[in-house]
Amino acid sequence: MVRPLRIEYPGAYYHVINRGQRQEAIFEDDRDRERFLLCLDRMAHLFGVRLHAYCLMTNHYHLILETPEANLSRAMQWFNVSYAVYYNRRHQYAGHLFQGRFKAILIEADTYLESLSRYIHLNPVRVGVVQQAWKYRWSSCRYFVTAAQPPNWLDIQRVLTGFGRSAKTQRKRYREYLRDSDPHIPSQDVVGGLLLGSETFMKWAKDTFLSTRKKDRQLPVLDRLRPRPALEDIVGQVARHWQVRKQHILKRGAKRNLPRDVAIYLAREMSGCSGQELGEYFGGITGAGIGVRCKHIEKMLATDRNLRRDIKNVRAAFANS
Repeated sequence: MVRPLRIEYPGAYYHVINRGQRQEAIFEDDRDRERFLLCLDRMAHLFGVRLHAYCLMTNHYHLILETPEANLSRAMQWFNVSYAVYYNRRHQYAGHLFQGRFKAILIEADTYLESLSRYIHLNPVRVGVVQQAWKYRWSSCRYFVTAAQPPNWLDIQRVLTGFGRSAKTQRKRYREYLRDSDPHIPSQDVVGGLLLGSETFMKWAKDTFLSTRKKDRQLPVLDRLRPRPALEDIVGQVARHWQVRKQHILKRGAKRNLPRDVAIYLAREMSGCSGQELGEYFGGITGAGIGVRCKHIEKMLATDRNLRRDIKNVRAAFANS
C-alpha cells in the first residue's frame, strides 16, 4: 500500500475521514461514541490540536481540525490507536478496526471552512437519520445553532465569526445556512484527494511541499487539474444571462443588484479565489461583506425556483465549455 502523502505545517487545517474495515461499524452503542469523544478531548490536550467540527456516523467519522504544532500524523496515529484498542478490548474484536490510514485533505480555511462544516453537519440528514442537523446528538452541529455549551476542546468561533457579531445572530444565520436548498459540496472541489482551496492556495502548496516529490504516485492528479473559470468569465456569463453590462455587476452602491450578488456567490463557489481576492475584484468589499451577499443568495435559493434555475444554467455554461 502506498503511504498517503501528508502535508504538515504549523496552523494547517484538515478534513480528516476514516472508515471501518470493509465498511463495518466502528460504534456499537453510545458508550463507544462517548469514548470516541473522550479520545478527541485527550488528543486535543496532548497534541495541542484544535477541533472545529466533527460528526460520528455508524461506520465512519469526519473531523475538521487545526494543527498549530504541525503534528497531524502523530496526533491522528495516537487517536486511532487509542480508540481501536479500547474498541477491540471491549468487544473482543480481533483485527483492524479501521480500513487503513486516515484520509486527510488539506484545506484553505478562509475559503472552505464554512461550507465544509455544513457538509459535515448535514451527513445525518443526507442518510435520513434526522431531518434537522442540530437534532443529531453525535455531531458538533447543536453547538453552532443553540446555546448549548461546547466542550473546551471544540472551537466553534472560527466558523461562526463570518455569520455575524453576536452569538444570537451567528446561531440564527448558521441555522439558515444549513437549510440552503442548493448547498455547494466541497468534496467536488478536492484535487488529487489531497487539497481543497483556491488556485493561489494550491499553487503555494505544490510549490512549497510537493515540488521535490515529483515521483509520488498521487501528484499526477494535481497536474491534471482543470483550470477554474476566471472572475471576469464568471461575471461575463452572469451578465449575458441577465442581459446586463459587466459594469452593472462590478459597480458598488446599487441596492437590490441581483446579478451582482449572484456573480459574487458563483465567484466564491467556482473561482477558487480567497475572500480577500473576491472583495478586491468586486470593488473593495470586505470578506464579511462577501459572506453577507452569499448568504443572501443562499436564503433566496431556498424559496425561489426561478433563481435556482438561473444559477443552474450559468453553472452549466461552464461545465459544457
